[in-house]
Amino acid sequence: MDFATGVHLSNGQTGFPQNGWMRSMAFIKRYWIAGLVMCLVVIHAVIIGYVRSEASRIKVTASNEIPLGLYYVQSADKEWMSQLRVHVLVAPDQRLTAKATMEHHRWLLHEVVEEKLRQLDPQLLEDAVLLEIKEQIKLAIEETLEEEIIERVLVNDRVDIPIRNFDYQPPGDITQPEAIYTSATKSEAKIEEVDRN
Repeated sequence: MDFATGVHLSNGQTGFPQNGWMRSMAFIKRYWIAGLVMCLVVIHAVIIGYVRSEASRIKVTASNEIPLGLYYVQSADKEWMSQLRVHVLVAPDQRLTAKATMEHHRWLLHEVVEEKLRQLDPQLLEDAVLLEIKEQIKLAIEETLEEEIIERVLVNDRVDIPIRNFDYQPPGDITQPEAIYTSATKSEAKIEEVDRN
């Protein structure tokens, strides 16, 4: 059989069975595009499945705790300052919305929490778990935002500092740009010059 024409050879033998070879070539010619499209669809489905699984894993593992800042409260006898770091816990499905809302009102919320802490009875600091303080902070934030998005207020890094040892660093001027630490002058950098001879 001549492979190019599919004709029987003169001695009556064929190289391949004529029907099988011709059918397989006809099948490939007819359906190769459909096979290629199916391969692309399978690859696309695998990629999309992987991306979705990673996105859901990230969504599940992302924290639903939003920091509000560091606050100082003076004791009743004016001898101690209590440092409190405040976070709020929101529902996992509202994490992104709540974070955007709180970021949008960041300084207003900071002021509200500071004012609420100054208005509270300093005797409440004697409570080890600060239940009343947490409840008051939660109410103040929800009244300000006019939304009930907070599940719980967390207060940690509580440190009682004696007033005589309290070294408060005032915040810098926010209108002044931050220094670029890599651009020190030659005298400040104390760079040793190397003789290139």
